Amino acid sequence: MRWDNLYVAGVGAYLPEQVQTADEAVALGLYDAEESIGNGIRSVRVASDEEAPPVMAAAAGNQAVQRSGHAHADFGLVLHASIGHQGQEFWTPANYVQNETVGGSGTALEVKQGSNGGLAATELAAAHLTARPEHSAVLVTVADAFRPPYFDRWASDNQQVYGDGAGALVLSSRGGFARLLSTASYTDSSLEPIYRGVHGWTKAPFEQGTPVDLRSRKSDYLLQHEDAYEQTIHLMTKNAGLALQEALDDADTKLADAQFFVHANIAESIANFSFYTMLGVERARTTYDWGQTIGHVGGADQLIGINHLLESGRPKAGDRIVTMGVGVGFMWTVAVLEIVSTPSW
Repeated sequence: MRWDNLYVAGVGAYLPEQVQTADEAVALGLYDAEESIGNGIRSVRVASDEEAPPVMAAAAGNQAVQRSGHAHADFGLVLHASIGHQGQEFWTPANYVQNETVGGSGTALEVKQGSNGGLAATELAAAHLTARPEHSAVLVTVADAFRPPYFDRWASDNQQVYGDGAGALVLSSRGGFARLLSTASYTDSSLEPIYRGVHGWTKAPFEQGTPVDLRSRKSDYLLQHEDAYEQTIHLMTKNAGLALQEALDDADTKLADAQFFVHANIAESIANFSFYTMLGVERARTTYDWGQTIGHVGGADQLIGINHLLESGRPKAGDRIVTMGVGVGFMWTVAVLEIVSTPSW
């Protein structure tokens, strides 16, 4: 989808101060040494008990709102995305984030699209601003804390190491430091069982009292027949390419002409194959070296990465940023931005 007169007016991030390194996790028996080498994640941020995901989201959101220059009354929608537990059961964290940031009587909604939550919410924000011109701003926040015993950040999944934190973005129809040129999303629900598994349903979260085991769910799915792995890789590669090409075409952009590419903080082996080999992206154009020090912060990776990129001062007026996400389900979203001016912050 090509977007006209939509801008990123502010971004923000919150990362806990506590750090746990991969070497420390290996020494404690929490992390396999060989996996550590292959995954390439050097450290993660670890939230304290007081740093519940919505608290971190509000901190990142307030930073983005302040940088945007928008008054609280400008916000007609707050979207909060997440993967895991948000600090309470039977509760609406989006309303907490709204109350702690912009307040007001606008709509507050949750987005549950896994690691694609941040970019999926950004596309929804663009549609809202286009359909509701009386609103000039939307706040998007994403936050997670991957805490034991419910989730094991080092071992619940393979080729992923999970860090805690939050990212935020203000999308505006009034102006900003970057234009949102386009977004594109592609969904393939035939791949949904990969993260659900094949062994039925649970009655409640943490029913078995053991950490979430995404490894077994994926292996059970991929071992159903001998071609499952190859078919899955083929579909994922094809679908990612479709979303990417649509976004690039709508933005009149070629990937080689984009100065920056922001992707998730995934295993180095996957990044090398998916982005640096298949797409030909130069690693120096990404935020991945830095991302290896914070781990995979769910759907916040792209917003945190864009924030880091802007704070580094590297993007200049006229530069284009392509950012790409994928979430269990499966859904791919790509967004293309063009820097209008270097923000003062």
